[in-house]
Amino acid sequence: MPIEYAQIVSTLDQRPDTTEPVPVFMDQNDEISGIEHSIESPADITVTESGVYVLIAAPQVGRISGDGTGHVDFWLRKNGKDIANSNVRVAIKNNDDKDVIVNQTMSAFKAGDVINVMMAVDTVGEGLGIEAIKTSGRPLIPSIIFSMHKIKDSTDGHWITTQKGTQKVWVEGT
Repeated sequence: MPIEYAQIVSTLDQRPDTTEPVPVFMDQNDEISGIEHSIESPADITVTESGVYVLIAAPQVGRISGDGTGHVDFWLRKNGKDIANSNVRVAIKNNDDKDVIVNQTMSAFKAGDVINVMMAVDTVGEGLGIEAIKTSGRPLIPSIIFSMHKIKDSTDGHWITTQKGTQKVWVEGT
């Protein structure tokens, strides 16, 4: 059975010049099989085989200037719609602060679904965003590492929990 997986990174600094949401671009496929990602659409990760997947986005966050706390949010989108409960936030206090914030989800996806990692900053002009860090004698610290792997093939349905875990419902399809 083929296994669908990907590790996709960005070697680029990405510092939004707007407080509106922007997609995170990734420019290098470290490992990829059964999932589509290309430089022509660097923000889009396309599912080719339906199933349940685990997604992990780990951006390297920092800033260039400014005083006071700035916030950067990261969340996931599927087919242009935000995935519920997928937002994470990091607070950066000064230009020496660096942090990796982990965003993860596990969900059913269908062949053709397009996934995006989204980013938004609360302040512009201070260089808040993600940054690739080059170190002497060590590997590059990518501005984001995105990993995805399939954990279950499609079936004719599955159980989901509703009403905050109080009831189970059978759902037809993936």
